[in-house]
Amino acid sequence: MSPDEFAKFIEQKASEIQELQDRTLPIKGGAIAKGHFQDNFIQGGFVNGGLQRWQPKKKPDGYRELLSSRNNLFSSIQSVPGIGEVRIINTLPYAAVHNEGLQAGRGKGFTMPKRQFIGESKELNEKIEKMIDTEITNVLNS
Repeated sequence: MSPDEFAKFIEQKASEIQELQDRTLPIKGGAIAKGHFQDNFIQGGFVNGGLQRWQPKKKPDGYRELLSSRNNLFSSIQSVPGIGEVRIINTLPYAAVHNEGLQAGRGKGFTMPKRQFIGESKELNEKIEKMIDTEITNVLNS
């Protein structure tokens, strides 16, 4: 390979990695994160350094904690990719109340137990790092 061919090759790979960073990784990472956070509902707790089970309901109703017949919290988790970034959101007004354990408007002094389903997770970071490594390897080997 001549020096000019090598320079073009490096320029092409740099362009492919930039595209990967700006567009592909946010989309794929967002899908992984959304699936991870939805899986927290299925497992009945938050996965970060192992499963941290949610506090059981005081009045069982046939559904697991944070699950209902409509699965609103579960279904409202969204991945919003941008250029070089992704945000995972849940726009339901009561999502933060459940996720963080806040005042819930069910009478003075009532605080909803924290049942986190979105947040920093060691296992999620490992999944995303593995995906990034694979994607970069694919670009460099193509």
